[in-house]
Amino acid sequence: MTHRLRLLVLLAISTLPVMTGAVLSPALPTLKSAFGGGASAQRWARWALTTPALFVAVGAPLAGLAIDWTGRRPVLLASLLLFGGSGSVGGLLGSLPAITVSRAALGLAAGGLGTVTTTLIVDYYDEAQSKILGGQAAVMALAAMIYTLLGGLLTDLSWRAPFVAYGFGLVLAGPALYGLPEPDPDAASDDASESAPDTATVPWGRVGLLYGLAFLGLAVFNLIRVELPYYLRAMGLTSGFWIGVILSAGTVTGATASFAYERVRGRLGAWGTLALVFAVFAAGFGVIAAAASAGVVLGGLLLAGGGMGLLVPSLTDGVGEAVPERVRGRALGGLSTLRNLGRFSAPVLTAPALVGPGGAAPFIGGALLAGSLGLLLLGWMGLCRFRPTLLSTGRAGANHSRSDTQPSLCNAPSQNAHTVP
Repeated sequence: MTHRLRLLVLLAISTLPVMTGAVLSPALPTLKSAFGGGASAQRWARWALTTPALFVAVGAPLAGLAIDWTGRRPVLLASLLLFGGSGSVGGLLGSLPAITVSRAALGLAAGGLGTVTTTLIVDYYDEAQSKILGGQAAVMALAAMIYTLLGGLLTDLSWRAPFVAYGFGLVLAGPALYGLPEPDPDAASDDASESAPDTATVPWGRVGLLYGLAFLGLAVFNLIRVELPYYLRAMGLTSGFWIGVILSAGTVTGATASFAYERVRGRLGAWGTLALVFAVFAAGFGVIAAAASAGVVLGGLLLAGGGMGLLVPSLTDGVGEAVPERVRGRALGGLSTLRNLGRFSAPVLTAPALVGPGGAAPFIGGALLAGSLGLLLLGWMGLCRFRPTLLSTGRAGANHSRSDTQPSLCNAPSQNAHTVP
């Protein structure tokens, strides 16, 4: 297989984790109706959508360990077979709890695929990995839109039809078997002799804050996939295809915002960019909550999508810059876990005790939470400006030379902070 075809197979497999929620989201109202249409059915339909995110958070670190023990190909092939089988079987099951269990297995498979494809890109492409990883992110964003539209089209046929799309994992198993060889382990042999990382140099306060923002940010944003289909159906929009079109619209502004991320951060700084993210979330969710038509909902979704396009690179960049190189992989793995736990927890934010009754209530709650986080970040920036010594993670006096290598909780660390002697 040529290098170009190998890359094509890798990128195609990279899009499968995106499919877990994107294909099924437009089908939620139809799925609810197929199983009785009551509050219990709606609750189970929500959990069926978000359960894979929880098990992605479990599956990704497990896959990382398995890759080290067994190699890349066994994890890749097992994940593809599990993805295709567990995803497709949902269309044959007769209850929402059973579908939810099958989608837990789907999440484990998606966690394995996300980990192994990124690892293989680094293995295969070495010096070109940054360029390839950037292309991977762009392809995954495009795939999110395509899979959502596909899910909408299939939903118009039957609630069972979207589950057929997960069979794509089985289709890709053949090209993966013959076109993705096990990398040469000799290239990584030097890594095994490295000493354990000096965890004392990790600024856990900053990393923990970013982890918390990842959890809350993804929980808020995932309200769109969990609640918006019902909201649109209440407005009279019954076509699964058009629900899919609206759900995928935020991907366009998200991709545009991602391209502009470097310039935005250059102007606003790390914390200023995150404050902007939550302000845009609040504005977008406020528009959705106040909307009287699907067209207005679309406008709010475009706003919120732009915030999401800045959030993911902000979090990854922040954690990657804050920690030493020797522990960066584990730190970014933790970030992935918190993001997926946030996605999984989105239905909790819809509890009536938290946001009140009514179709707009979840979006009112999302707007209030996002706005509060934005204001807290602005307050944090103000403290950093006027009381920097209270928030620095460095130490004075005898420890001054060591503090120079420690990122401040206020300021974005310099590129020189990546490697700690």
